[in-house]
Amino acid sequence: MIVCAHRGLSHACPENTLPAFAAAIALGVDEIEFDLWLSQDGVPVVCHDPKLDRTTNLSGVVTEMEWDEIRQADAGVNTGELWVGIPVPRLEAVLDQAGDTGLNIHIKDPGPDGKLVQITCDQIRERGLRDRAYIAGIEDVLSAARGYAPEVTRCCLAGQNTPDEQVDLAIEYGCQRLQFNRKVTEPDAKRAHDLGLINNLFWSDGLEDAERYVDMGIDVVLTNRANLILGSHG
Repeated sequence: MIVCAHRGLSHACPENTLPAFAAAIALGVDEIEFDLWLSQDGVPVVCHDPKLDRTTNLSGVVTEMEWDEIRQADAGVNTGELWVGIPVPRLEAVLDQAGDTGLNIHIKDPGPDGKLVQITCDQIRERGLRDRAYIAGIEDVLSAARGYAPEVTRCCLAGQNTPDEQVDLAIEYGCQRLQFNRKVTEPDAKRAHDLGLINNLFWSDGLEDAERYVDMGIDVVLTNRANLILGSHG
């Protein structure tokens, strides 16, 4: 199976941080997944939630804050004293670190006039990452990405609660991939494959469970515990 580390090695490290991605890459994952928002002053910020409150020592909405403030946040403080002082990264830092690892880039909001989508696509183009990076999102992100950089691979997250509709949306937005949730069935996966789509799964945290979905027709498994899946696999 293709293993994608969801927010890095997020079960053991502060999620969506450089240590989490480094740990996953060191384990030998095929891909890392991370989330992006655009700061008020136009910096692509790696954070899952719209606010910093849950994962850092600061409070505030990412899109309403400037990077100089966000960069002061401690993204490790809530994970334990060993992680104190870990910063919130920006997109470029993750791309610098990734090496040859695949990139599942979940854009949470396209930004004003699609600006975050444009910055991300530009980075993918300029760094020569088209063969191993893709943009994941719902309708607004997919539409912006298709309009700005149709050659950049898109992964459909829209309609996840109704897999059949999700396949339709993936085709409507010209996606090459889609990311099912655990409601996916074998007929859903087969239909997606028949239409030429690559099937991701969000999520599985155990080898036996992951293999069951692979047998069902899943190609890429997102996991918070890549160490367990890869360790068992080895």
